[in-house]
Amino acid sequence: MIALFKGLGLLLRDNELYHSPFEKQVAHWRGLSEQQIRQEVAVLAQAKSQWLIASIVGWQAASLLILGLIANYLWRDDFHITFTRVVIIIGSWVSILFVIWFMANMFDQQAGFERWMKAFNSRARITSSADSVECVADALGMAEHYPEVLDYKQSVTEKRELRHEDIRIMSEIGRMKQHTELVGRLNHVGQTTSHRDLTLQPAF
Repeated sequence: MIALFKGLGLLLRDNELYHSPFEKQVAHWRGLSEQQIRQEVAVLAQAKSQWLIASIVGWQAASLLILGLIANYLWRDDFHITFTRVVIIIGSWVSILFVIWFMANMFDQQAGFERWMKAFNSRARITSSADSVECVADALGMAEHYPEVLDYKQSVTEKRELRHEDIRIMSEIGRMKQHTELVGRLNHVGQTTSHRDLTLQPAF
């Protein structure tokens, strides 16, 4: 159970990190070493198996408990089985399953299966199955064009191999620099022509 709590702690930290400013995300992944990532992956792998067992048992226990309370309320005065009571039990069971499915789906985005997979994928090495040619080519182009992207890449590769999240960060840094360049060009485009037109106009 200790590994489960450690794994959930990593998921909560990741959730907080992804909602943090981009500069904080860059600093976090830039500072991670190979040993730290391997330790985190090992903890996540052990915690995920424990989480699967605990979640299945927990959701089933909750649904059976609620169903038991409903049945106890219906049969608290007598034990006659009627069509109405059977319909209520079946309808309640279906409703409980739907509510639990909805809650599990919402929970999945924060600490469920989807979040576990995202945690694993972000720490995975660059592979052809996980990282498309377009993504790698985009990161390569950004590193060749922008010194900030190359600086991040070099600072990371001095300590460890590039991971999937590093590709995303490199591409995002490049897009931010590209956006700044385009905005600057947009602000200055046409200014020379406009100035020339103004100086050629008569003074009356």
